[in-house]
Formats: sequence, C-alpha cells, structure tokens
Amino acid sequence: MTERDPEGDGIAAWTLLRVSKAPAVLALLALAISSILTDRLAALQWLWWTPRFLLAAAAVGWLVVLFALARFVWRSERESRRLMRWCAVAAGVLAWTLLGMWGFPKSRPEGSIRLVHWNPADLAADFSVDAALQLLHLRPDLIVVTDPGTPLARELSQGFGSAGYSMAFAGKFLVFARGAIGEAQPIVAARDRYISRIRCETRLGPIQIEAVDLPSRTTLPRYQAIRSLRADLHAAREERGLGEPDILCGDFNVPRGSASLDLLAPDAREAFATAGAGWGGSYPREWSLLGIDLTLVRAPWRPARSEICDFGFGRHRAQIVDLTRDEGVAR
Repeated sequence: MTERDPEGDGIAAWTLLRVSKAPAVLALLALAISSILTDRLAALQWLWWTPRFLLAAAAVGWLVVLFALARFVWRSERESRRLMRWCAVAAGVLAWTLLGMWGFPKSRPEGSIRLVHWNPADLAADFSVDAALQLLHLRPDLIVVTDPGTPLARELSQGFGSAGYSMAFAGKFLVFARGAIGEAQPIVAARDRYISRIRCETRLGPIQIEAVDLPSRTTLPRYQAIRSLRADLHAAREERGLGEPDILCGDFNVPRGSASLDLLAPDAREAFATAGAGWGGSYPREWSLLGIDLTLVRAPWRPARSEICDFGFGRHRAQIVDLTRDEGVAR
C-alpha cells in the first residue's frame, strides 16, 4: 500500500493526526509523574488520586482511534507504524497499572489468623442482619468495624457473642476477638482523625492493633496531614506508655502506595500490595476504583493473604487479611 502524498488538505489531515497524539502522551506523562511523586506535592495530589488504570486505558483508547484513522482513512503507513508503537507502550503501561490493583487468587493459609476490617459508615438497619451473617461466615479471629451504628452493633454483638467472641468498644471502633481483648482505647480523636489501640490474645501470640479512620476531604494535603498525625500519634503513644503497633488497619483515605504512608509506618508492608488476591479497590463499593482501606503490617507479623470483599451494601468494601508470625524475627 502506498503512502498518501500529503498535499493540500491531505497535509493538514496528516499534521492533525500527528498532533492528535498529544492527549494520550500527556496522559501517560501525567501517570508517570504522579506515580513518582504520589501525594508529596499538594498541588499535584489530585493526579495521584486519579485511578491509574483509567488514565492508561484512556490513552490506549485514544491511540487506537488514531491508529484506525491513520491506517484506514488517511492510509499513512509510516504514521500507522508510529501509532502502533505508541499503542504497545500504552498497553504495557495499562497492564502495569492493572497488576498493581490485582492479585492472583490464593486460599487461606493454614495456621494463619484472620483479621477483618470494614467501614460500613453507619449502615442502614435493613442490612444489619445480613451484614452480621456475612462477617460470621468469614470465620475471622479479629474484627474491627468502623462506625457500625446501633442496629449493626446490636446484630454483631448477638451473633459474635453467641459464638464466644470477646467484644470491646474503642472510640468509634467496635472490636471482636476469639481470644481475650486486653486493651481497647482511643489514643487520637481530634480534627476528624481517629486512632484507637487494641491489644488481643491470639493463638499465634499477642497482637497490638491500631484502628485508623482519617479525614475524607479530598482537598486535604495528605502528605502534610500525615506528617502532623505522626507527631501527634508519637506523643499520644508516649503519654500512655505504648510502643509501635504490630498492625495499623482501617480507612486511611490515602491510596495504596502513597508516600505519606511511609511517614506513618516506614517499616510496614501493606497487606494487599504484599499478598493480594483478586481486585484491590475498596471505595466506592459499587465501582471500587481506589484502594483506601488498608492494613499495614510490621514484623514479626506477615500478611500471607489479603482480599477485598464486597458484601453488597455499604459505602466501602471490607478487608480480609490472613496473618502469620515469623518466630525469631525482631521488629
């Protein structure tokens, strides 16, 4: 096939075709820059919050349209080859972003303990019975529920109480455990930031958990906010004679992989990023575009499997994390 001679209207169309790659190139550039900076710069934080795979998919779709125009309308062999290379690059980036949101299926590891966290955000009373049954069906060892509301708290108390679980309230968190709950107290509760310390006995040994619920305001500079929280949290732990927790879990309202999370727990591993199974988005529940419900795990504890579970109602999906403990490993 011969290349169309770009003269008259032809050269205008040919030039337009080449210039039209700009939106896709800019989308890929924005994705690369935001992946490096994450939430370090408040002015560019919104880029990091834009779902990575949607940016990459938009670039792929636009480049495919341009390739079709170049190949079948303007019949430009040279531009077709260039666009095919751009399509391959964009498709590779899309695959990379999807791998960050997806984990291969795996079964519950033998000998592990199961931690479940869910933020139902004051679930409507009509769903409370079903929610309690689904949580029981997961066979958890530890459960942390943020803002359960009275109807759900009542159903959970009846169901897990009958099953022999210990129960405690820790600020805005409701906690259940198969073993004894030795401590459950809020340590930060100001400026829409809530963190409670929970100490439980498990068959793998005692575990210290900090349940987390952070502000949801999208304009809040996350990196600066977490830096301030880290200072307040350190002071609160010192005042109560508490050390670093083994686990931080909850609704962080910070996407997985953000630099701000390294400020809060630099030596921790995020459970889904380490051992995820299935799709890793937790919010909003219907579309689950963002992974903002997280579990940060410190040694000697280790995430062996993590899954995000959709109960079919509520604003968030639930986290299921199966934990093992490495004996003889110091934090």
